[in-house]
Amino acid sequence: MRDPRRIKNRTIAWVEAKHFCKDDEIRLQLYKIEDKDKIERLDKEQIKEKLTKEIAEVSPTSVMGITYNAMRFSYSDPDALNDFNYGNVLLDIHLPYCLHLPNNYEMEINIPEENIHALVIFNKIWTQQASDQGKNSSDVDFYAEDRTIYFQKSTIITPVIPINPSEGWQQNFTGTNLEKIKDQNGVFRYSKLYVQFDYKASQKQLEAEDHKKILMAVGEKALMIVNRVLDAYRYITNQAYIERLGSLNINMIYFINHKIGFYILTSGLGIQAAPMNRSKIEVERIEQMLKVGSRPDLHSLLSLDTINSFEKKEYILTVVQSFQSLEIFLENLLFSSLINQGQSETDTIKYLDQHWRTKERLKECLKELKNTCLFDSNIDLWNKWCTLYDKTRNEIIHKGKDVNYGEAKEMIETNFEVTEWLKSI
Repeated sequence: MRDPRRIKNRTIAWVEAKHFCKDDEIRLQLYKIEDKDKIERLDKEQIKEKLTKEIAEVSPTSVMGITYNAMRFSYSDPDALNDFNYGNVLLDIHLPYCLHLPNNYEMEINIPEENIHALVIFNKIWTQQASDQGKNSSDVDFYAEDRTIYFQKSTIITPVIPINPSEGWQQNFTGTNLEKIKDQNGVFRYSKLYVQFDYKASQKQLEAEDHKKILMAVGEKALMIVNRVLDAYRYITNQAYIERLGSLNINMIYFINHKIGFYILTSGLGIQAAPMNRSKIEVERIEQMLKVGSRPDLHSLLSLDTINSFEKKEYILTVVQSFQSLEIFLENLLFSSLINQGQSETDTIKYLDQHWRTKERLKECLKELKNTCLFDSNIDLWNKWCTLYDKTRNEIIHKGKDVNYGEAKEMIETNFEVTEWLKSI
């Protein structure tokens, strides 16, 4: 790794390029940061040759990607999985965490509200980084009565200095019997789970071209099981860094009764051609926001958090964040309206403290300050929002109700509709 270097005399070069996507011609104006001193040492032909070569690596769209791929297989030995007799489906799953549970420990998982009964077998896997010059980390696996125990012999090999950036964003430690503190990426060690449960699927369905629907449904059921495991583990061990997962790395699904299995690639979010850069418009907007010391409004950040929580299937958090986002936007709208009408900041805060209920603000306060309200403007949306507010939100906050996918999705969409209506008045 070379010493830090800043391009002192930099310039932004630009060039117009044409790209053909199927039958469409796309014209792009491309920009590139260059060292001005180096560019000035080239003649026009050299610059043209350089840019032509580099532009050939640019595409206005993602040219490839894999979102899901499964390869069917069967074991040659018909009795290969006879020992896995808890359910008719067996999954091989890798977690981004290492759960410190004994290898081959078996737990029965029951989720009564979903009528799910499963068996999970736990194992811990050392990665290649957990080795030192051919010496692997230990497979010794005791556990004590009343305390966490640790490996007696460990080695730590620090990264080569200066750091080589191509080895990744994390500093490349290696060694034996190591674990990164609060590791969420399975650097030295991660957990491998065998999960078994029953799932009704016919051989005809598994051999059909659209068998992906079956695999996706099995994966969703497995995700509920794994997240229930993670909830219990983090609660009992008080390990806050263990989070629920929005998707699983499922390596294999095997339907034991039918002797049909699937090796699965990219069962999470998938993989695609890498983006080169965001747009010039976005880059300059980020730059301007940072330069003037501006901060994103809390409502927008909470909206992003809501989407992220929903994608991670944290449905309770999704609903809470969705309402927070709406309520903060509404408060800011009322605050600015009062100030614009000549109210002092003290009186404005007092008014908002007196009228703190969201329903009251959406109806009476908006009617008073804006001469309109959701009740008058869109009675259907008002009724829908009130029903969800009374049933979903209040039962979550006051009664600890669980939330499913459909309820969370409806709540996000409804709060978004109300927010968009507020923006229009």
